[in-house]
Amino acid sequence: MLGLKTKTDPAWVEVALSDELALLRDHAHLERKAAGHCITLMGQLERAETRLLEVAREELEHFERVCGILERRGEELKVDLGNKYVQELAKATGRSLLDRTLRMGLIEARSYEHFELLSQAASGELGQLYEDLKESEAGHHAFFISVAYEHWPREQVKKRWDELTTAESEILANIEWGPRIH
Repeated sequence: MLGLKTKTDPAWVEVALSDELALLRDHAHLERKAAGHCITLMGQLERAETRLLEVAREELEHFERVCGILERRGEELKVDLGNKYVQELAKATGRSLLDRTLRMGLIEARSYEHFELLSQAASGELGQLYEDLKESEAGHHAFFISVAYEHWPREQVKKRWDELTTAESEILANIEWGPRIH
């Protein structure tokens, strides 16, 4: 489970796929934001700049792929309405560099789990999209966790990860499901 405390209820998938276009728009916005966060972390995390740039490029490639699917379906990206899960996680994690690094790892871990569920339930182009992206998310999760261990004492990282995954579990338990990645 990539260090997550809880598993997503499998019933989430049906709700997430209930409006594929809304799900795709949310996904595109999340990929764009992930790329931006990677770029922001460049210059703040020594020895990680090159890999952060690679992850940012991958996130932008995912953004472009999702936007291409929307375009083929005659849809536009539309205004970003925000993502409650990410907003609540940002409140729970705080603004420290360690927290922001672990938050990225946590979001990537949950994304992997959600893409795994979606890849099993979706068909055609969307099923393939989620199948293709899940391993990338697992790799991004591993990257952010390894960066945390490179920059902070092991016990501090483990303690904070435990606290953040507990908070994330509470967020998941109290968030309304919808056609969103999280």
